[in-house]
Amino acid sequence: MTQTEIEEYFLAKPLHKEAQEYITTHSKRFAYLLDLVKNIRKDMGTESIKIMDVGPSFFTHLLQISFPEDKIHTLGFTHPSSRGGHLPDFVEIPEETFFQFDLNDSQYPEKWAKPEKCDLIIMGEVLEHLYTSPVHVLSFLRSFANKNAKCIIGTPNAVTLVRRLTLLLGKNPYENIRETRDNPGHFREYTVAELKDMGNKAGWTVSHFEIKNYFKAFSIKGRLFDSFVKYCLPRSFNTGIIIVYKNVD
Repeated sequence: MTQTEIEEYFLAKPLHKEAQEYITTHSKRFAYLLDLVKNIRKDMGTESIKIMDVGPSFFTHLLQISFPEDKIHTLGFTHPSSRGGHLPDFVEIPEETFFQFDLNDSQYPEKWAKPEKCDLIIMGEVLEHLYTSPVHVLSFLRSFANKNAKCIIGTPNAVTLVRRLTLLLGKNPYENIRETRDNPGHFREYTVAELKDMGNKAGWTVSHFEIKNYFKAFSIKGRLFDSFVKYCLPRSFNTGIIIVYKNVD
C-alpha cells in the first residue's frame, strides 16, 4: 500500500480528530515500514510465521490485512490504557495473541513476559519513550526470537539537521519529559552508532540500517526542507532511523 492508499483506507473509517492527525502524520512511515516488512518476509519462505508487533497501533492492522496467513502477536500495555490516537478502537487486538508487558521492566529478567518464539519482531517509534537502557529492552526482545529471526527497530534520529541547528541557536531540541507517566514523551533519542553498539551488546547482529525522512511534511516549506536534506546532505541528517537486527545464535 502506498502512503495515499493508507491514508484513504484509514480516513474512511470513523476516527476522532487525534487519530486522524496521527494517521496523516505517520502514513508515509507506515508505507515505508510495510514495504520493508514485505521484503524481509519474502526471504522467510511460504510457511506461516509468527510476527510480533511491539506497541500496537494502526500498523498492527496493516500487518493483519497484509499477512493473513501469518500469526500476528502484539505486546504492550493492557488495551484500555493503550488506546488513543495511535490505536483506535476498530483495530482488533485478540487476547490470545496479546502479551501485557511494560518494556521498562526489561531491566528485571525475572519479570519478562514469555511470548511464543517469533520469526519477525517489529518495534516502531517505541524505544525513545522508554527510560530503561535499550540493551535490556533488546535483550528481552531477543529472548523470544527464533534462530535467524529479524528484529526491525524504528526510532527518531538524535542528530537530525533540525536538532543540530536548534542546538546552534542555544536551545534544547528535545521536549521536556511530560507530567503524565502514561504518555511521557521522548526520554532519549539515539544515533545509528549507538543502536549498533547496543544491539551487539544484547546479542543481535546488525543486518542493515537506513536513515530516512519518513515523517510526512505538511507545508511546502517542510517538503522543500526534506528534499534539501535528502539530496544535498549526508543521510545522517535525516529524521528517522530503521535498523534491522538478526538473531544468528
